[in-house]
Amino acid sequence: MATPSPTPRRRTTRSTPAANKTVDVKPVASTPAPASTPAKAAPASTTRRASTTTRRSSVSNTGTGGGSAVAKPAATPSPIVPGVALGMIETRGMVPAIEAADAMTKAAEVTLICREYVGGGYVTVMVRGETGAVNAAVRAGADACERVGDGLVAAHIIARPHNEVEPVLAGSGAVRRS
Repeated sequence: MATPSPTPRRRTTRSTPAANKTVDVKPVASTPAPASTPAKAAPASTTRRASTTTRRSSVSNTGTGGGSAVAKPAATPSPIVPGVALGMIETRGMVPAIEAADAMTKAAEVTLICREYVGGGYVTVMVRGETGAVNAAVRAGADACERVGDGLVAAHIIARPHNEVEPVLAGSGAVRRS
């Protein structure tokens, strides 16, 4: 057995070659326009600047690293959202359903779209979001539901629901909140 060497210093991002490069963080639209442009061009650049500021503020408010992908579905008011996964957990009783819904919304960036009373004491909780987030949320919800008792009946994820599934969800009371 060799003697352990002293722990080498951990390489920080400041010492990497990429850290030494200067990056311009100003948006493209904020560069000053040449003096010979007509007066009509100035309002267009002002509009672009305002929309860039709006996009930047919406991204920074999400608190996640990949904010631009998350901000787009939230801005879409239509109930049909292509490419957004659907996650479902069915439980025996209301307490496991509430526990599952709480764990799902805390575990990942998903939207709780409904809680449905199926009958016979069964409750289904549904969430929407990106496929990876829904997968993590359903796993966390199923684990939390099992901790409460034996209330978990089923857990399922549909990665890309077909457009014809959307009216069925709307007919069952599962309305997408915006």
